[in-house]
Amino acid sequence: MDAPRARTRLFGQRIAVAVIAALVIAACGSRDVLVVTERADQIPAAAPDDPFQPSDDPVDPADPADPADPSTTEPTEPTDPPNRNTTIEPADPMGEPDDPQIDPADIDPGAINFGENKPERTYDGFLLAALSDIDTWLRAEFEPVFGLPYQPLEGQVFAGYPERTSELPGCGEPVTSYQELRQFVAFYCPLGDFIVYDDDPDGLLGQLATQFGAATIGIVLAHEYGHAVQSRIGAFDNPLPTVTTEQQADCIAGAWAGRAAGGAAEGVPFDDDDIRAGLIAMIEVQDPVGTNPNEPGGHGSGFDRVGAFQVGFQEGLARCAQLLDEPLPLTPLFGTVADQRTEGNAAFGFGDDELFGFLVPDLNLLYDNDLDAQFPNFEPITLEPVSSIDEVDCAVPFGLFELGVELCAETNTVYLNEPVARERYVIGDFAPGYLLGIVWAEAAQQSNDSTVTGEQRQLRNDCLVGSWVRSVIPVIDANGLPVLDENGFITLPEPRDPGRDARASPNDLTEALQMAILIGDPTNDTDVLGSAFEKISAFRLGTLQGIDACF
Repeated sequence: MDAPRARTRLFGQRIAVAVIAALVIAACGSRDVLVVTERADQIPAAAPDDPFQPSDDPVDPADPADPADPSTTEPTEPTDPPNRNTTIEPADPMGEPDDPQIDPADIDPGAINFGENKPERTYDGFLLAALSDIDTWLRAEFEPVFGLPYQPLEGQVFAGYPERTSELPGCGEPVTSYQELRQFVAFYCPLGDFIVYDDDPDGLLGQLATQFGAATIGIVLAHEYGHAVQSRIGAFDNPLPTVTTEQQADCIAGAWAGRAAGGAAEGVPFDDDDIRAGLIAMIEVQDPVGTNPNEPGGHGSGFDRVGAFQVGFQEGLARCAQLLDEPLPLTPLFGTVADQRTEGNAAFGFGDDELFGFLVPDLNLLYDNDLDAQFPNFEPITLEPVSSIDEVDCAVPFGLFELGVELCAETNTVYLNEPVARERYVIGDFAPGYLLGIVWAEAAQQSNDSTVTGEQRQLRNDCLVGSWVRSVIPVIDANGLPVLDENGFITLPEPRDPGRDARASPNDLTEALQMAILIGDPTNDTDVLGSAFEKISAFRLGTLQGIDACF
């Protein structure tokens, strides 16, 4: 007879772009982590598609009707439920990045060995200014943090490109060919104490700079400087797993980005677009989905790498110094053979075994049963797919239709903007799932007459989505394998309603971050949905600590 089937559903596991398998030469080792699985095959670097931008012709969110002039209109009784959040209007998405304007007085022209025959890049000046500031920053902060005098690079920072005639130094070999560099993209070598990066506009870094701005390369080079820091403190002399040193280097990159965003990096323009670019850069260089981060060469998932970057950004270099002894938690690897066959994606659709066919009942049971103590007045919601705003029958809509979903609290209905949801599904199936989680969280807040308003309310929704994800990550054993019950079914966290059988698959957490970047406010002070940085922080809080952390 047939073997018992896992009584679960799949959220998503589709890496939206090709990523590189390794960025840096670093020491490896072993330690206990949450999971252990076999490492996936490495894949070559490739220029990414843009998974975060809307379609070519995005529709601006509909403007609400202008309020009536109070001087000419008789007052009426309010019809909204008490403490209801006001209808929101998401900000327009950000456009193309601007070329950074750098004052020549703020750069050291010798900060990069450009070689000869180098074509000029629009980001050259930014990188010169960034590297000059990173060196200035470490001269000031390295000794107070690490208790050792700072030593500048003995080698140089080299730009590699196909036209270059002078050789790039090798790491353990006489030279590094451009084709080898193309695979590594950027690396630090402790043998010679130098950094090399790919300067070809058709390479990964060039594509990132074109799509998201020069700060993406600056942050990658700050990451490589993080490895130079590790060489100076003797980190490579210890049997540390690669992911631990990578995590600290991501944190150091975040600490420099936080310095630049705070205006302390003189001559380095760094704004909200650049913060967003840093988050994107961390996701773009995540390990291939399913990679065991504890294996040699492991760097971590997008969720892990963004988390380390945010810790550095918010807490600075001194916090990064602690991560070798006290690493941040790693994302569990909870994939199965079935995930490999389906790429972890449920089919887009509304049948019982299709994406919305099982997410809707899972969310309803979560709030109506499992979280009844927090939301005793929650009522189950119906999902209705539509193709245009004209099909939405709601007096006071929530205001997210152009992003993909619309909540109508008066009828307990969520309208799914199906054409937009299908676009989001290209990222992975938890991209539309994340949007669903937001409106269910908002409905729960409304049922509880939440007095939180504005941006803070939206960030609480992100946190609640994270707590939902936490409740559907399978229980794993010491080997990183899903724990099965006596019937051979995958075990999910308890307590839970027995009717809930949705479960997360490996790339879902990163897909949620991609959506937060896509729909977040364009600036930190827009204060509507929350910036990408703020939304990711809130989602991670709920995922790592659970629902109590959201209140």
